[in-house]
Amino acid sequence: MPWLSRPKESILGCLLALISLLAPFLVCEAAYRVKNALHPQALGETVVPDAVLGWRIIPNYHFSGEKKDASGRSHPVEIAVDANGFREYGPVRGRLRVFCLGDSFTFAKDVSQQETYYHVAGERVPADVFACGADGYGSMQEFLLLDRWLEKVKPDVVVWQFCSNDFIGNDVRLTRLSAKNQCQVLQPFLSPQGTVCYASPGEGALGRIVHYLPSDFLRAMAHRIDNRNGLPTLENTVETHIEKGDAAALALFKDSVGTTDRIMGKVRAKCGTLPIVAFNIDTKAPYDAAFRDICARHDIRLLDAIPLRIQEAAAKGETVFAEDGAHWNAAGHRICGELLAGVLRELGPKR
Repeated sequence: MPWLSRPKESILGCLLALISLLAPFLVCEAAYRVKNALHPQALGETVVPDAVLGWRIIPNYHFSGEKKDASGRSHPVEIAVDANGFREYGPVRGRLRVFCLGDSFTFAKDVSQQETYYHVAGERVPADVFACGADGYGSMQEFLLLDRWLEKVKPDVVVWQFCSNDFIGNDVRLTRLSAKNQCQVLQPFLSPQGTVCYASPGEGALGRIVHYLPSDFLRAMAHRIDNRNGLPTLENTVETHIEKGDAAALALFKDSVGTTDRIMGKVRAKCGTLPIVAFNIDTKAPYDAAFRDICARHDIRLLDAIPLRIQEAAAKGETVFAEDGAHWNAAGHRICGELLAGVLRELGPKR
């Protein structure tokens, strides 16, 4: 009977409508998956994704070749990293043991093994040095490295290399507004509740909603919508607004100072009574004053002569920077290492 066929026709119509909607989505999903498989997101030439740290140095990374300094002069560079991402791990000779943590200045991709600041310091003291860092690391990632390795390294002294961009990297909102310090992958941040939380600075509200859905296409569309007004540029990057005293940017910076203070509190609690020696690689305001206050609150010895001495050398015409004009060449690392050695001598030898 005709009226009995109507439900079947309705069901068939619904199925056809569903297929017509799903088909374009599945085609787009397949296309994005192929694209991502053929062209995966590149984090950098020295790092790979890491579920805990966000990214880490490629295990057993090795480089042998030429690099240039800020004057354009070429020099040979040899880099060797062990399976755990350490640029230097011992050897253990029963001397003062020094654990150095930091970011790209500690990874030191512009100098050879024997030219890094920690190798110079280790030779001058003498001390057994353990050094680990990676491009773009913030204080939370460095704390997680400390938490993972402190009991294995068993240092007598912890050296903490700080950079003004750590304040940017320690707050996902500031990182999202930065054109200089943004890596668009899940990375660890310290939550207001004191727990480790993970977020990608490239994701806005919609991206956070769809992040865990198994759809490359939906995540890509969410990223486009969240960033429909464009990504930060060097002209409007948040660092400029902070340094110019913009009220909204300074409010976010104040929050990040509080977060950084709590991270360094966790560092002090983890280290217990171990001496912690810290240095900042620059003296930019308002970051430098904030870091000084944090060090004072947590009984961290601040070696403030390092950036000043390097700036003085540069002002005299010495080439102390690498080709990018920011990181140090061998001369810059030597200045840092010699000043650090002076402090370490006061603290050792212990063994």
